[in-house]
Amino acid sequence: MKKLNLVAMPTALAMAIVAPAFAQDAGGTETETETAEPNGAIVTREALTEQREVLDEEGNPVLDENGNPTFETVEIGFTQAVETPSGNIHTITKADGERAVVTHEKPERVAKADRPEKPERPEKPEKPEKPERPERPGRGG
Repeated sequence: MKKLNLVAMPTALAMAIVAPAFAQDAGGTETETETAEPNGAIVTREALTEQREVLDEEGNPVLDENGNPTFETVEIGFTQAVETPSGNIHTITKADGERAVVTHEKPERVAKADRPEKPERPEKPEKPEKPERPERPGRGG
């Protein structure tokens, strides 16, 4: 029983981690996807594509019936933008073989109205000095 637990627990943990990743990759061929997250953010994912010339085994361009070179669309990366309810936009751009570039954009804030000036307080009158106490008889001093 102990040997089964030693194998089953790590396997179950690995499946719990890997399964959502495979579920995300199993999407269709759409190049742009927009989803609303439960927190109100809008996430937009888009594939970065490039037109490349199709080459044969020898490195020569493949030609179509009219003698024109044939092109294929190749996915070279992705862009993901997250727009938060407050208007902030976070963009992640990742091309294959390069580092991801992250940009953050904040909306311009509306200028606050000027507060009205408070009237100056009148100066408080000075307190009169307390008179000195007369010394009491019977105390040493």
